[in-house]
Amino acid sequence: MVKKAVLFVTLATIFVALFSMQVSAFSIETIHGEIIKSETLLEKGPILLDFWSTSCRPCLSKLPHVSRFATKYPEMSFFAISTDSPRHKDNVMRQIRSSRYEFTTGFDGTRNLQRLFNVTAIPRTIIINQTGQIVYDNTGYNSGDEVKLEETIVKILSGEFESSIQGE
Repeated sequence: MVKKAVLFVTLATIFVALFSMQVSAFSIETIHGEIIKSETLLEKGPILLDFWSTSCRPCLSKLPHVSRFATKYPEMSFFAISTDSPRHKDNVMRQIRSSRYEFTTGFDGTRNLQRLFNVTAIPRTIIINQTGQIVYDNTGYNSGDEVKLEETIVKILSGEFESSIQGE
């Protein structure tokens, strides 16, 4: 029993430490080759990163909601980060062009962002507050999840989630 309690406390401590740390500075390469630095984005406000792929149906179902939020909450930066391989970049560009999304699309062909944020499954949404801390981290998507995501965005923008991890 004591071993289980110690294991639980240890795992909880590791989890809290991982998500309360400052995010390292990073750069996002857009599908058009522009490099955007996290420091510049954080001067504007929080950042939402949504990792996705053209072959992921839940990802494609979630992206229209992310686009709607990008229009509705301009004080926040919204990025959809494609996890597709470099050879599928044309597919990514066609998908984005045909859907007319309102967010900026990043391309992570080198997998640097996926390694930085330990992305092992998609869709994965991460929100970083203006002080550079992850305050929301959620993997997966089911219809209706966008309601919780929007509620979280509103709370983050109002300052309610300054230094705690939120997600499902």
